[in-house]
Amino acid sequence: MHTNAKSQHDLFRSIHELVEVHGPQDAIKIAQSHSLEKDSDAAAMADPILDVVAGRSGRKIVDAAASSLIREIEGGSSIGYSYSAWCLAGLPHRERKPGEDWLIKTDFAQLLVRPGVRLRDDDSTEKLSVPCGTIARLLLIDWQSEALETGSREISLAKSPASLLKRMGLSRGGPISKKLVEQIERLATCTVDFKFGNDREGVVVNERLVESFRYVGEVDPRTKRNTRMIETVVLSEAFYRELQRHPILIDRAAIRDIQNSPRAIDAYLWLAFRLHALQGDTPVGWGSLWKQFGTEFKTLKSFKAEFKEPLGLALAAYRSAKVAVTERGLVLSPSPPPVSS
Repeated sequence: MHTNAKSQHDLFRSIHELVEVHGPQDAIKIAQSHSLEKDSDAAAMADPILDVVAGRSGRKIVDAAASSLIREIEGGSSIGYSYSAWCLAGLPHRERKPGEDWLIKTDFAQLLVRPGVRLRDDDSTEKLSVPCGTIARLLLIDWQSEALETGSREISLAKSPASLLKRMGLSRGGPISKKLVEQIERLATCTVDFKFGNDREGVVVNERLVESFRYVGEVDPRTKRNTRMIETVVLSEAFYRELQRHPILIDRAAIRDIQNSPRAIDAYLWLAFRLHALQGDTPVGWGSLWKQFGTEFKTLKSFKAEFKEPLGLALAAYRSAKVAVTERGLVLSPSPPPVSS
């Protein structure tokens, strides 16, 4: 990109302006037409917002922007919360092997997630995988929000996967219900270690997310394997206390708009944590962004090419975010929280 930070900021802010003026469908047509007209020597024509809307996630981005505009006019935001540490280092985006740890180190925190095990009636054990993807993130947001809203560590998860999916704003169906049941058990049995600092000085928070849980077991008729539908979880006292001390305000309605992209959810949480606390413009290099959002990409180049779309989704959902894209990375500017308490 060859434009300065200010013009990039104006262009990214125009996700909503583009949709507001032209509507979602025409916004995509304009972006696609712009993309076709560009040629390799027309660097001056580069428009990052049109480029990202012309991409494979263009429809999701303009829909998220349109939804944020409607919420601003008509209301409809839904206050939610996340523990601040999840905004600095997140769960994996893809599946990991059973029993395999997840380790991520960013500029602000180091996160180690150790998967749990299932103890069977015959005294055998089954290694589980670490929680991952969008469903694990949506469950965490649901549990954390419910705990702070009710003032209780005990969270009722409904009597069936279908009821819980409806509460979380997810479509119902066999495959997603199975994934939901699996992710609940992974979250209920895993252990997380957050490290802030370095080997010379720092703080390590060792936590089980869930202290106890109640479940109903049944045999899956297709796989003949025993499954557990966890109906109630009790958050650990240590995790609940940390959540009370360091909550980040988010809009659950906005999260639902970007629920199909775990990287977009992570970007949204990170922006919700950082933007409202800034005192001035703050640059963040591509290398730092790669460590936090793209450890599953082997090269920085491949990460940069992919990250523009989840970032576009996060910005579309977070209407008041002030973010500039430059050749060196992002420039974050002080912004209001994504929703008012």
